[in-house]
Parts: sequence; structure tokens; C-alpha cells
Amino acid sequence: MSEVHNPAIVYISPAELVVHPKLIEIYGENEDRPALEKSISEKGILESLKVSARTGVNVVLAGKCRLQIARQLGISAVKVEFVESGSPEEDLKLVLDFNLHREGGKTHYQKFHEGQYWESVLRPQAKERQRESARRLNETKYSNLNTSIDENKTQLNKGKPVIQEVSENLRISVGSYHKGKKVFEYISHLRELQKFKAVVALEAEFNRSIDAAYKFVCNQDICDQVIDLIEADEIGSISDGIAWMRNGDRNPFRRFQVGQVYQFKERLRPELEIVGRVIGITNEFVVFGLRNLVNMNLEIVNLRPRQIDAELQDEPSAEQRERILHLMEKFRDVFPVQVSLAELLKLPNLTDKEEVLLRMYESDVFEKTWEDYKNQMKAMEVSTNRKEGNVRAA
Repeated sequence: MSEVHNPAIVYISPAELVVHPKLIEIYGENEDRPALEKSISEKGILESLKVSARTGVNVVLAGKCRLQIARQLGISAVKVEFVESGSPEEDLKLVLDFNLHREGGKTHYQKFHEGQYWESVLRPQAKERQRESARRLNETKYSNLNTSIDENKTQLNKGKPVIQEVSENLRISVGSYHKGKKVFEYISHLRELQKFKAVVALEAEFNRSIDAAYKFVCNQDICDQVIDLIEADEIGSISDGIAWMRNGDRNPFRRFQVGQVYQFKERLRPELEIVGRVIGITNEFVVFGLRNLVNMNLEIVNLRPRQIDAELQDEPSAEQRERILHLMEKFRDVFPVQVSLAELLKLPNLTDKEEVLLRMYESDVFEKTWEDYKNQMKAMEVSTNRKEGNVRAA
């Protein structure tokens, strides 16, 4: 049997393709898609790019990321399927249709960008259905007197509400769509005001949680103040702004950075060392790692900025931390070693015993032992595969 080829599919140079502006507007100029990049580098582009040549220019309607990755990898020709389109409006519809269930996931902001389009398409259709239903209902009243008006209305008004249909297209609930639409419209308002720092921050919060962004936008007093702080470079995110407003402080976290070591005026507890390292910063707390002097273990303590009575110290373990980071890179595929080294980074300083552990990891003996272990595991895997192959052959 001869193989049947699709005549619309060809291979052409990435240089001959341009991306539809709507794709860039919704999904951004560049996207980080490591899994797709890995797949393309190993197997090539499996699914063809959808392209319209309506204007004489090859315009990509679907496959922006694949084209981007092909250019990065230096691929000389990409698989393209030309599709029929008769107008700019049809181009736009194809862009949204092709990318409706786009692989790799979409942000909430991207979904609501699409939702804006779907509403603009579906609302006129819904109005036309209503007009047609009214016309048919009017005819029915005279042509079929035995059928009740209520039954006719039920029959003629069949069809999903626009919001429900849009929500289903975006794969979110109707309630989430109503909330998200308010946030999306507010982001658009901020963009019109050229408050671009606030746009980036609110878009990030929106992508994290529709509910959280909606509550923020609805609390106009806090919203306005946080937006002003972001635009003034006082804060960098919506969640930080909310936390700082609730704490009654204006950026109380500003002086803290992960990795810094502080000496407290007084011990937080009698058994804890008086110095601690900042190992995290949340919406409410600065997270410190301190040593318990009774059992010498690491203890985690969460403190609000106003509770911290301490002074910043010079780094006491700079050389040791460099060695730890080097070892984490060297043994990145050895999980137990990674865990122990990561815990050492949380401590303000190392004990003599921990220094001995560090030197052990750095020794040729440990490295040789690990290499021997890997070779043994590899040999066992080869032996197992050979046995399984023999069993299948038998």
C-alpha cells in the first residue's frame, strides 16, 4: 500500500515565518518550555505548525513556541501545515481555535485574554439566537395554537449562556470567570494608566490565584496603596504589599535578605544560639535557622519583622559556604548528600564535627567510594537488562 501524504504539509525555513501578533500579545514574546525544548532537540518537531499564507506572508497561527525553539536550536526547516483563511477575522479565530487546549499549560492571564475574544464572538451569536427565537415564537403563536407559549419559549431558547460557554472553553468555573474578569479588566486599566510595574505584579498574583487577586482588587483602599508602593519601587509584589499593610509597617522586610546572619540582643530561648541565619522570607515572617545548643540540631524560628531585635553580622562562614555549594554541584545526583549539605547552609556557622563531615565529602576516598557504587549499580542494571532480554528471547 502506498503512503498517502498531506499536500498541505511542507518543510520550510524558520526565517520565512512570522508569528501572528495575537499569539505574542496573549502568550508573550518568549516562553520557557523546557520539556518541549528537550522533546524537539531529541525527536524534532512532531506536530506541524499551522500557517496562513493569505497575505503572501507565512503567518504562524499555532506553534509559536515550536518556532522559537527551532530557531534557538538552529533547525534549518520546520514542519508546516498551510490552512485556509479568508480574512483577518478568520485568522484571529483560527489562532484562538488552534490554541484553545494548548499543551504546556496557560496562565490565568492568558486564559482571560482568550476569554475576552470568545465573549466578543459568542455574544453577537447569542443575540442573533434570541432574535431568531423571538421570530419563530411569534410565528408559532399563530401557526400552532395547541402548543403552549411556555413550551415554545423553552424549545426556542435552547443554548448555553455566553459566560458558561466561555468558562467551559477556558476550563474554569463560572464563578472563577466572573472574579477573574474583574481582575483582568483592572489589569487592563492599570496598563492604560501606564502603571507597568503594578501590571507585572498584579498579573503575577492573578496567575498564582484568581481568588487572591480578586479579593485584592475588591479591597480598593489597600489596593490603591499597594499599587502606589509598587510603582514607587517600595515593594515588588502584591502579596508582600498586603502583608506589610496588615502589619501596619511600610516595607518592614526590606532590610532582610536570605543568607544574612543576625546576632540577637537576647536569646530567643535559653537553649538557642544567639546568632541565626535568614533562610526564608514569607508574606508574614522572616524565617531564621538557629542552632539548638542542647542537641546541636538546626531549629527553624518564624519571626515578624517587629519582633526581630538583632544586628546584621559579617558572614562568619564564607569559605565553608563556598565549599558546600561546590560539593552540592559535584554530587547533585546524590540525594542524601544534597540533603545534608542543604541543612548545613541553613546554620549560622559549623561545628568541628560538621567541618570533618565537609572534609570527608571532599576527600578522594568518598569520591572513589561513590564512583565504585555507581559502577556496581550500572553493572547490575546491565546484567538485569541482559537477563530480561534472554527471557523475552526464550
